[in-house]
Amino acid sequence: MSVRFFLLLLALAAWPLAGQSAGSAAGSQRALFVEAESALAAGESVDVDAVVERLGDYPLAPYLIYRDLTHRLDQAAPGEIIAFRQDYGELPVTGLLERRWLARAGHREDWSGFRRVDAGQGGADLACFRLRARRDADGVDAAWLERARALWNVAHSQPSACDPVFEVLYERDALPAPLRWERIEALMKSGATGLARALADRLEPAQRQTLRAWLSVVADPAPRLREPDFDVTSPVGLTIFTDGLRRLARADQDAALDVLAGVPVSAEWLSKQDRRDLRRYIALRAAYDRDEQALALLDGLPAAERDPHVAKWLARAALSQQDWRRLRGAILDLPPAMQREPEWRYWRAVALARTGDRVTAAQILEELSQRRHYYGFLAADLLQRPYAMNHAPAPRDAAAVAELGERPGLRRARELFELGYHEEARREWYAALAGADATTWRNAAHLALDWGWYGRTVHAANRAGLHDALELRFPLAFRDQLKAQAEATGVDPALAYALIRKESAFDPGAVSRVGALGLMQLMPGTARRVAADLGEPAPGRGDLLKPDANLRLGHVYLDRMLQRFGGSTVAAVAAYNAGPTRTEGWREENAGVIGSLWVENITYGETRDYVKSVMAFRAVFDWRLGGETRRLTPALQTAAAGNVVASRDTPR
Repeated sequence: MSVRFFLLLLALAAWPLAGQSAGSAAGSQRALFVEAESALAAGESVDVDAVVERLGDYPLAPYLIYRDLTHRLDQAAPGEIIAFRQDYGELPVTGLLERRWLARAGHREDWSGFRRVDAGQGGADLACFRLRARRDADGVDAAWLERARALWNVAHSQPSACDPVFEVLYERDALPAPLRWERIEALMKSGATGLARALADRLEPAQRQTLRAWLSVVADPAPRLREPDFDVTSPVGLTIFTDGLRRLARADQDAALDVLAGVPVSAEWLSKQDRRDLRRYIALRAAYDRDEQALALLDGLPAAERDPHVAKWLARAALSQQDWRRLRGAILDLPPAMQREPEWRYWRAVALARTGDRVTAAQILEELSQRRHYYGFLAADLLQRPYAMNHAPAPRDAAAVAELGERPGLRRARELFELGYHEEARREWYAALAGADATTWRNAAHLALDWGWYGRTVHAANRAGLHDALELRFPLAFRDQLKAQAEATGVDPALAYALIRKESAFDPGAVSRVGALGLMQLMPGTARRVAADLGEPAPGRGDLLKPDANLRLGHVYLDRMLQRFGGSTVAAVAAYNAGPTRTEGWREENAGVIGSLWVENITYGETRDYVKSVMAFRAVFDWRLGGETRRLTPALQTAAAGNVVASRDTPR
């Protein structure tokens, strides 16, 4: 018996103790839960039923049963999973447990157990296991084949659990040649060329030859399109040509225009509409890349092709080229709702001022400067007005907040959060507040702030529509840690706050779809490089989900970006999101451009919006931290290469 388990037995024997206060009893319950959970994780034998009985009304008592079942998925009987579902169906993890158990049962081909537990949920892997379980029990019928074909005919790879299902389709010749090509075409258009190539042996000889021609176009589009070795007059050939030309346009608009110009107008295989669609695509790609010919290409499109998307990019092209008179007209061609957006109101005012109508420009800027917004702050800079924070504290109903906190799901959420189980805590939070009205979300925002759960504070305030409650939407979270890192690195605290607010909304357990972790959304590789440079051990995933380690490494990395770009806040923020190499390119491409326009010329839409948000948030956190804000415009002006760079923005 291990020392840990011996201590656990002592805890079981000694708890509860007479005379314990409610607070100490809760602390003992938590300690008992943590000790039992640790023993399970270490593979030790634990009498879970006895521990759960001792835990009594502790909110996470059911989670100990869940942990036990999770650690022995391959040994857990179907009846145990069914019993957990019956007893704790309200827990968000119940469905997760079922899906995990079913996946393991499928891999070990326990079809009888699978059928007992299966409730028809889950993704493609469970859908394929479900078909295999049905085949084991009832064989294959027309409905089985139809469902299997639907799983096969998708424009992406399916999990390995589906391979035996698809083999049945091939063995029974249940995939007609036209259907096989339909999937190949979908794969090629979606960019999954590797999977299309892997499926080539499943095609008819003529289809394989066509696929080889298509793949050769993908590999080197310009010469293959100028002298195609496939029949462009056939429907499939036209598809290959148009797909190849679009691929070429993404890399080289001039070459794409040259190829298109080489197709005679008299060629019947390329219709007038196809030709117009391709010219539209090339023109838009030029606009996305801020190519100098974009404005002329977009202007050359017929009126019928100028939908709102084209109109927006025509305005962006005019802005990029600083053609102010053309920009005035382009903005008026936008849909009315788009014209009212702060971005286009601001640039219309600039265009009007640049072309002589300063009165109308001032009127627009005056209205815009009353808004707490990136463009509102830029408008205030032009007018030399103070920034409008428009703070309106959210009312607090203390009794309602306390009552909300007693909901079972939120009690579990809080305890999970306190123990560092961020993902499970969020699941409980969302489940407990499903369908909540604005008042409940407001109470939830106050509740989360009381708990120090700042990520949920921001989320709840947004759901409540409390857009002006800055104490909730822009909390001064982790203040001691940020102060320490600011002193250690010299990074501006308001900038750090703004970046964290944008990256994770103060959620220490945030994990992005690409694997960025924690408060400052550090990529593991970046964090390891920073740690190595500091002479520290490589941080693991768990380290980066802890505020102290994440903030320390994130501040060091942000400071390095500031140093690399000569103190330019805007360039450093862009580099934090898109990487320093791409940011260097934007600086070179836009050398000497005014700062606000430099931001608009960032070719990555995500980074462009990211920079605007962080800079606006920095102004808000300036105000939150000390009531004094710094102008955005001087900071923006440092972005382009060749512009004068100040090491620190000065308060206004």
